[in-house]
Amino acid sequence: MGGTAAVLAGLCYGAVGYFHSPGISGYTGALVSVLSVAFPALLLGGLLGLHARLPDATQTDFASSAGIVGFVFGCFGAVLRIAWKLGLGGTETTFFWWVLLLAGLTLMGLAASFRGRLRLLGAVVSISGALGWVSVLTDPAFSGVLVPMRPVHVAFAAAFCLSTVVWGAVLMVSRENR
Repeated sequence: MGGTAAVLAGLCYGAVGYFHSPGISGYTGALVSVLSVAFPALLLGGLLGLHARLPDATQTDFASSAGIVGFVFGCFGAVLRIAWKLGLGGTETTFFWWVLLLAGLTLMGLAASFRGRLRLLGAVVSISGALGWVSVLTDPAFSGVLVPMRPVHVAFAAAFCLSTVVWGAVLMVSRENR
């Protein structure tokens, strides 16, 4: 289920990026609003599925700790975004939710990479986190932007969408091969 949620999250985020533009029609705007809530909700499901595959939380090694911290960060970031999009979060936290989500993905990817049977999944999730970081840090709308370059932001956002679909698919395949 987590793999399917991650695949759908990647597709939703890609659709939001494709349809979102200034002056969009009312119907398209409504679709973008629905997809903007669906993306973090589905990504939350993907994080749950990824967490289920990570090392046992009772262990005290780095991989277990990184996986738990990453899971908490990622889930908190996704929930912040959902709350804000539903009007429950007060003022927008702008990109703070992205920072938490991407930090979570990065840590969960590292945690999976340290496990022999989860190295591929860990590598794909880590790559997804890295692509997301580049996308956010080049977004001209981000207050902490390092280098505002819209074309780079768009390219890496698209790559992030695809990488989310890929790690969701890997999560589904690795679950079947257990």
